Amino acid sequence: MNSTRDFHRIVRDPKFLMLVLLILLNLFFALNSEAFFSLENYFNMLKQSAMIIIVASAATILMMTGSFDLSTGSNLALTGVIYTLLLSGGMPLLPAAGIAVLCGSVIGVVNGTLVAKIEFPPFIATLGTMYVARGLALILAKGSPVRGEKIPESVTILARGDWLGVPIPVYFLVLFVLVFRVVERKSLFAKYAMTIGGNRSAAFYSGIPVGQIVFWNYLIVGVLASFSGILTASRLAAGDPRIGVGFEFDVILAILLGGTSLRGGKGSVVGTLIGALIVAVLGNGLDMMNILTFWQSILKGVIFVLAIVVNEKILKNVGKEKLQAA
Repeated sequence: MNSTRDFHRIVRDPKFLMLVLLILLNLFFALNSEAFFSLENYFNMLKQSAMIIIVASAATILMMTGSFDLSTGSNLALTGVIYTLLLSGGMPLLPAAGIAVLCGSVIGVVNGTLVAKIEFPPFIATLGTMYVARGLALILAKGSPVRGEKIPESVTILARGDWLGVPIPVYFLVLFVLVFRVVERKSLFAKYAMTIGGNRSAAFYSGIPVGQIVFWNYLIVGVLASFSGILTASRLAAGDPRIGVGFEFDVILAILLGGTSLRGGKGSVVGTLIGALIVAVLGNGLDMMNILTFWQSILKGVIFVLAIVVNEKILKNVGKEKLQAA
């Protein structure tokens, strides 16, 4: 009886369902393109999705609180522009990267202050900072990518280099997934985040520092969005103020596909990783099949809506089962 119940629980787990979907997508594209099923292509997919996975790992904990961040793509662009401007001015790599990440982290501080302290709705607060950051990036870059003779070629090693045959961005990807997996499973920080998302008022009256938890989540997401901006600028060897448009929706889509609820109170970093890989495999496979990006955008939109619907339905069913069990 227990084994049957466990089987049904596993089969209905969003992570399991998404893992099955990921395997099926891989098989489908492998059958339709000889170049798809190769180590080089998989490394290429991981490199391209590394920034999304890095930010989404942190944003998963944020979404557990019932909040989200729409400014990550603009933050990424702004940080990349600042970084390359500093390099163009002759500043060494490490100080330039540190200052750029510090500047990008201010976006996280502003988001955290607006949502946690002033109690703005996350949509309004982060939509505002999204436009402000994008505008600043365009102003600083004067509307075009920042390139310069003083930008050293070594800047590209961070995103284009490899170690032991594995691209360096993959190491960053694995590192941050492991860190946030440990945070999710072992820390009070994540447990408090989940409690806040489940019932904010109850969390507050239980003595949980709701404002501080939400604020620090926004700051952490801001820091990692900035770091991703450094990686992106390193890959392009330029700071493009128009890069990262739609990045925030790819991040949220990966999180939702992984089974994290948009309402909060439920989430999984491993699920987010699976969700991000689905987005990466889908984009790469459709490119190889020469499907126009317009159709890919439509498909992403449909998947986005379906992910929300499926998540909410699963949550309702789990709630009913708990009530029946009680």
